[in-house]
Amino acid sequence: MHQAYRSHVSGAVFTMRVMVLSHGHPELGAGGAERAAYSIFQRLKADPRVEQAIFVARSEYVGIGHSACFGSFRGRPDEILVCPPPFDRFTCQSLNHDLLAQLIDELVRFFRPDVVHIHHYIFWGLDILEMFRRAGVRVVLTLHEYAAICTNLGLMVKSGKGLCYAASPAECSQCFPSMSAGKFFVRESIYKMFFENVDIFVSPSAFLKERYVDWGLPAERIEVIENVMDQDVLDRSRIPVIARPRQSEDRRLILAFFGQVNPFKGVDVLLEACASLPKRMRKKLEVRIHGENKHFRDGEFAQKIERLLGETRDVVRMMGGYRNQDVINLMRASDWIVVPSIWWENSPIVIQEARMAGRPIICADIGGMIEKIDRNLDLPFSAGSAGALADIIRSLVEGSSQTDPEAVSRFPEARQEARQALDAENYHRHFALYGHPEHKGGANCHVNNGKGSTLSEVAC
Repeated sequence: MHQAYRSHVSGAVFTMRVMVLSHGHPELGAGGAERAAYSIFQRLKADPRVEQAIFVARSEYVGIGHSACFGSFRGRPDEILVCPPPFDRFTCQSLNHDLLAQLIDELVRFFRPDVVHIHHYIFWGLDILEMFRRAGVRVVLTLHEYAAICTNLGLMVKSGKGLCYAASPAECSQCFPSMSAGKFFVRESIYKMFFENVDIFVSPSAFLKERYVDWGLPAERIEVIENVMDQDVLDRSRIPVIARPRQSEDRRLILAFFGQVNPFKGVDVLLEACASLPKRMRKKLEVRIHGENKHFRDGEFAQKIERLLGETRDVVRMMGGYRNQDVINLMRASDWIVVPSIWWENSPIVIQEARMAGRPIICADIGGMIEKIDRNLDLPFSAGSAGALADIIRSLVEGSSQTDPEAVSRFPEARQEARQALDAENYHRHFALYGHPEHKGGANCHVNNGKGSTLSEVAC
């Protein structure tokens, strides 16, 4: 039986109804933000304080399976797919405000959420922040990258590939000469106007919070809370870890990369580092690339990757995509996990997964990545430097690394319970942000207005 909240004033009983909204379903496109959103949805479903948890994901019509705007994912009534109208990629506003308002109204009327936890507004449009707020729904927004600050895919990477340390309309215009500084000023004003509808922001790293505070968000409106982990990953991480055998003449050192193969994840840096190693050393090394290149199969980057793979075919293995349920076992089959991203990663899930798998990390030294590592065990290197990464790999192969081999061998068993407890704490800190149901607006008038709704056909 669900635990209910009782008002001390009226004696009325309230229950929490939570909607988690994402820009995609992790089974249709497994990015980190999608997985983070689905993970907290999983936890909410199992929480006795929650009357109903709903996962709402943006999808194309092909994912829904028909031409209607709503569908249920694999027939699950609590996982709803929605195809919103197109949005302006510069200002992130919907290009059909009225249709989007109708879709949000359908969701609110049918599911009657007390709170909506939005994990991304991209593809939806910033308009949804105002629409939920006007409907009396508390709005919690997790910031996953720098989309509001930077129009270059939210990466804060300059068009010339260098890192961006601060944004302003004039500087942004220099990155995109076809757009005036005035346009970037208007864009910033639009974002900040819509962000006024957010009750509380969540930042998975202190670094990302600092960037948004510098941009103009009040520090007191941003809580730093790490993303919660996928339940399957947590369950598999509880299986006892078998320590990897020590490196020897007849056993290669195995490094593994997990993630999307794109220009910003640093796969090319890893391949360049491998290509620079002498042949005798490469015989003692194996590098496994777990991931796919779905969006950069053509062009300069794809050609570069193909060339580097040709140069490192003796040491690099392309393992292809992987299911999230399998990531723990795949990581445990490796000695080290490499995170070579060249942009200000906020909080890569792969670092959390490596922690759960009990594997040490070789990591670029920027953004939220550097605050996640264990400085007594993990090995940071200068971001974007294939030479610095090659030096670390060389030291591991030769056994000259300053990392204590005994500490590495003990790492799988060390602090496993503490890592599980920290993830539970992260969930409860998220839940605390949802507030008390009796303090919300009209969304708590739990009147079922779903009759006749197009949603009634997919969510019942």
